[in-house]
Amino acid sequence: MSINEHLFIILASYSSNTLGQIRSLGEKGIRPIAVLSSISTFRIDKSKYISKLYCVNSFNEGLDLIIKKFENKEKKPFIYTDCDEVMGILDKRYQELKDGFYIWNAGQSGRLAHFMEKSVQFDLAKECGMNVPKTEIVKVGKTPQVLNYPIFTKATDSYTNIWWKANTYICYNEKELRKAYSKMDTERIILQEYIIKQDETPIEGISINGGKHIALFGQTRNYRMSDKSYGTYRYIEEFKDVKLSSQIKEFIQKVGYTGAFEVEFIIDKNGTPYFLEVNFRISQPNYAFTIFGANIPYIYATSILNNKIATEQIHYNNKKPLNIMYEFEDFKSSVLTRKISLMKWLKDVKRCDVFLFYNKEDKMPFFYTIISKLLLAFRNKLRIKS
Repeated sequence: MSINEHLFIILASYSSNTLGQIRSLGEKGIRPIAVLSSISTFRIDKSKYISKLYCVNSFNEGLDLIIKKFENKEKKPFIYTDCDEVMGILDKRYQELKDGFYIWNAGQSGRLAHFMEKSVQFDLAKECGMNVPKTEIVKVGKTPQVLNYPIFTKATDSYTNIWWKANTYICYNEKELRKAYSKMDTERIILQEYIIKQDETPIEGISINGGKHIALFGQTRNYRMSDKSYGTYRYIEEFKDVKLSSQIKEFIQKVGYTGAFEVEFIIDKNGTPYFLEVNFRISQPNYAFTIFGANIPYIYATSILNNKIATEQIHYNNKKPLNIMYEFEDFKSSVLTRKISLMKWLKDVKRCDVFLFYNKEDKMPFFYTIISKLLLAFRNKLRIKS
């Protein structure tokens, strides 16, 4: 059965991740259906590659709409997403969905939710031989019993708590930890040893047949980053660490996962990689990987339909590494904070091969996003004055 006989549906938020998937499919002649929740200033809805757009109030509402309109047991549509919340919903409703759609899954309802728990991931990563930062899971308000300061706080999962990023702090003493606790809206929190990082490197891949066949496409590295957030000016290169590759594949096999995924590591000052987490979904720079030579949304679907990894669809770009900029985030974190000059930033822009929003073949999301952000800033300024 031809891939063009299947519908592609993206149940997601207004994010650059979603936009990347839309463009990756669009450039292969596939115009996906977008079912979007939580409208924002990131106007991905203006992409020329979207065939139909549905705006919903929640992801569950969106999934109900998808089932009602598009379920097909003979030519199963593919459902993609950009976030863990949707993955949690798909996992919970796996039995309901598995016969009428292709979804990223772990083979049974609730299994993926178990492996989305960070503590479970840490244990499995250790079992597979990966380095994991020393960790404690405590009730909010409790001090560490084993770890020494400084420590890093993070949410226990990112699918039941949509504000998980708000629970991320670096604390150098008990006073700072208690101050961080006062801002958290959760019962339990992960405390980890704070590792001074030389770099951070997510590795992208796909898995089919419950982890029997896995491909890793490359890794993202950084030209600049901060201690508290991911880098916004980065580059992509091939992933060649044979030992770590074997450990990652063992991890995915033990989960029994079918789908796109990302494994995140930080690199300490000695060059040692430390496991952070696995995201069971496509990640933010997915379109950059398409330009790099691995169109993950398309390769995954082709692999599923042919029951083997579609290695013939991987054509790495001769320009290596491939430079990528998250242009709105990087301008905000680098130029507006005066970490670098506007002139230096523009020189970096010129060096880039791909951006999250600007695309010469699909310009409207970029320009509408600029307009939306300016209008929002103007309205906020008027509100402050009044």
